[in-house]
Amino acid sequence: MNPLSSFAQLSRSAIFSLGRELAAWKPSTERALFGAEAVLSVVLSVAFAHALHLTNTWWAAISGFAVMQTSFQGSVERATYRVLGTLLGALVGVVIGPLIGDRPWLFIPMIGVIGGFCVYSGNGAVASYAWVLGGITSLLVTYEAHILVSMEKTASFAVLRVAEVLVGTLSCVVVAGIFQIAIRWYRRRQSGGAAPPASAAPAAAPPLRAMHAARVLLGLQSGLSIAIIAALTYTLNLPGFAQALVTTVAVMVLPAASLMTRDQRPVMQKMVQRVTGCLLAGALGIILLPLMNGREIPCLITLSCGVWIGCHVQSGSAGASYVGRQFTIAFIMVFVQDHHWSADPLPALMRLEGILIGIVTLAAVMFATASVPFLPSADEASP
Repeated sequence: MNPLSSFAQLSRSAIFSLGRELAAWKPSTERALFGAEAVLSVVLSVAFAHALHLTNTWWAAISGFAVMQTSFQGSVERATYRVLGTLLGALVGVVIGPLIGDRPWLFIPMIGVIGGFCVYSGNGAVASYAWVLGGITSLLVTYEAHILVSMEKTASFAVLRVAEVLVGTLSCVVVAGIFQIAIRWYRRRQSGGAAPPASAAPAAAPPLRAMHAARVLLGLQSGLSIAIIAALTYTLNLPGFAQALVTTVAVMVLPAASLMTRDQRPVMQKMVQRVTGCLLAGALGIILLPLMNGREIPCLITLSCGVWIGCHVQSGSAGASYVGRQFTIAFIMVFVQDHHWSADPLPALMRLEGILIGIVTLAAVMFATASVPFLPSADEASP
């Protein structure tokens, strides 16, 4: 099947899956709790970010949502990876960025190498999420360095970036911890102290040769896409560069089970579902933002409803989970704008435009590198 047919089929599948999920609206206690935790985490992140006068409140809010998992242990683990990845990525960006930022001939290939290496390392790694955040942060700080042309200003940008992540992550852990204590207390009262059910056995790892081939291909495609986007940004001043970078890294890191062959459908599925969720959130935002008129309470209520609905879809089983997650992230980007509430949709639309730029560039690179000769085919990669 050619790439265009695959994208069309995956787009129909994403829309039908979302329709099935919404049609079979079945709230459960677990899904309601997850949505409530995510909503409180996002609201607390926004409150802390406003109190600290952070520049990019929306990034703190996204951190508060992205770290939240259905279990407290999962949230703490993800929080640890997000903080470590962000700290290390910021350090790399501060050291490398000012050295290469004013040299396009060095900056463009180097930023591609950084992104490609992080995608290669993140696929199949235990700390995959740390690699994702490390790659994204190092790319953002390195790129900002070529604009600031100063070690001191670049370091200040990196510190703000870390602070925003810390605020959102801390908010998530606090909310998840409170819910964990309350749930355990309730369950002890109901069950009389019965032991929880045993956890499922871990999934088997894919063959090493197949995994290596897939990791190389994904790293190559991601690195080339990032270099192309950087070059276009240098020459055309493309908007939403940050979100284009985030997209290029985020959709290229896959679960271990998807790394058994060089099949690109798992990546294309993430791309299609990311675009679907973002377009829905953007369209809804354009309608709702003028009605909110920048008023804090209506914006908070609308934001909470959007986050809860997105979490409900994310925790469903109809195949639209990633659509729900991307809808929630994009909805946060629309309503939580920088350091104040606003009825202007332009900043959010520019970020969504950056996501589309990343997807289009990545799709073109995937099509061009679909038959790289030095990588084994799906049959050759099998053990």
